[in-house]
Amino acid sequence: MATIGSFKLEGLVPAVFTPMTKDGEVDYDKFEMYCNHLTSKGMTQIYVNGTTGEGFSLTLEEREKIVEKWIEVGKKSGKIKSIVVQVGALNLHDTKAMAEHAVKMGADAIATVPPLFFKPKTVDYLVKYCKEVASAAPNLPFYFYHLPGATGVELCIEDFLKVAAKEIPSFVGVKFSSNDLVDLIGCVHVSAPNRDDGKFNMMFGYDQIIMAGMTLGADGGVGTTFNFMASVIRKVLDSKDKGDCIEARLYQYRTQQTCKVMYKYGDLLGGSVAAFKALMTLIDVDLGPARSPMRCPTDQELEEIRSELQNIGFFDWYNLN
Repeated sequence: MATIGSFKLEGLVPAVFTPMTKDGEVDYDKFEMYCNHLTSKGMTQIYVNGTTGEGFSLTLEEREKIVEKWIEVGKKSGKIKSIVVQVGALNLHDTKAMAEHAVKMGADAIATVPPLFFKPKTVDYLVKYCKEVASAAPNLPFYFYHLPGATGVELCIEDFLKVAAKEIPSFVGVKFSSNDLVDLIGCVHVSAPNRDDGKFNMMFGYDQIIMAGMTLGADGGVGTTFNFMASVIRKVLDSKDKGDCIEARLYQYRTQQTCKVMYKYGDLLGGSVAAFKALMTLIDVDLGPARSPMRCPTDQELEEIRSELQNIGFFDWYNLN
């Protein structure tokens, strides 16, 4: 296992869904099939129990068992190299319990969202909270999950990094799920004295503009769309690296088109995860429905989703070689 100072995520890291039965129970029988789907697309790192995984709709026991299952089908089989567990919960007790469990099970790193009800108003408050979480797993690399659109915590992450680097020995980086590219530039230019390479591990979490995030210095991405269109995202990044910005923009636009359709139906279904899970069904990776308060699309809605995806050409290019 890599040391804290050398651990680094790179490339595409799918934020994984949680397979469910039609009755809304976790479907542990589908994890191996799902793992095989991901690895067939070249995915060797995953991010578990985050937003895409419906972490906040799951019980503590379910979240822990999900980690155990991913360790079983992914790590022990040698198919998955790195598993990052999002341990953030609505109370610190459960959050620390999941951090301790991640250590026990052999996860590679942990991440947390900020407090979601009594929200931190200052960087110092946020760092203090994260330090408490990280203390439950002091030997695991620790990431902060910055998702201001959902958490409502919109502090400057560049400022957070400067303080966290001094206060949290296991702190290595951020899942930066924000379109604030000004803040991202600042984060990329802040040094981290506890890392071997002197830089924070910045993982971009805004799939629709990953071209911009990577251009500005992110190390890779953690995203939902990598579950079903990793080949398109790779075309974005490969074209960018070759200096062909026109082609990179074309593939980036395809990502945006897909997300627009999904978010449209996500509004109807109570959350975008429900729409994205419907899309997975349409590409023959049936992970079941999203849990309430989200709902399944009706048969008619599913056909409408299929039709709109067909109209933008999704089924012609989502699985490019």
